Amino acid sequence: MNTKLKGGALATALAASLVLAGCAAGKVKVNTADVPRSAMEKYRTVAIAVVNDVGPVCPDDVGPGIQSAAVRQLKVKHPSVFADIRTAPTGADDELFVEVHITKYKKGSRLARAIMIGMGSSKIATTLVFIDSASKRTVTTGQLGLTWAMGGIIGASKGIEDLVESAGAKIANAIVEQRTGKAAPKGAA
Repeated sequence: MNTKLKGGALATALAASLVLAGCAAGKVKVNTADVPRSAMEKYRTVAIAVVNDVGPVCPDDVGPGIQSAAVRQLKVKHPSVFADIRTAPTGADDELFVEVHITKYKKGSRLARAIMIGMGSSKIATTLVFIDSASKRTVTTGQLGLTWAMGGIIGASKGIEDLVESAGAKIANAIVEQRTGKAAPKGAA
């Protein structure tokens, strides 16, 4: 009977792992101690650029994917925060330039995630540099690390492209929070 219980528990655990949903866990952490709110109010426009610091391990489409997702998030979810959203800085006095550096990238494996939770995890880590476009002075910095590690059918259905989309949305929300002093509403990512 004890063997039956152990076998049943193992079967239940295996079945549960097959249906567990994965999630892109991570939050942008920005150094806010040295940035007075009034310093951010002058920025009417924003420019976002992504730099690949990890080299050839990161495919060429990841940086533009993060940039596109961030721009789309700003335009769709936060259209009134900035008068203009750009993909390259112009040096204007009222422009905030956010340079996103990809510092870690791991594609992961959908199949491995389907087999066991934690195996085949996908990862993206970035450092954000908030720059006054006119003076080229760094205003503040931040970091974002996302991991997709959960297993199961839904976890395996999510790929690196979903992590790229999530990274862009979270970066956009962090930019809005820096500009307005208010966190983006839940569900905005």
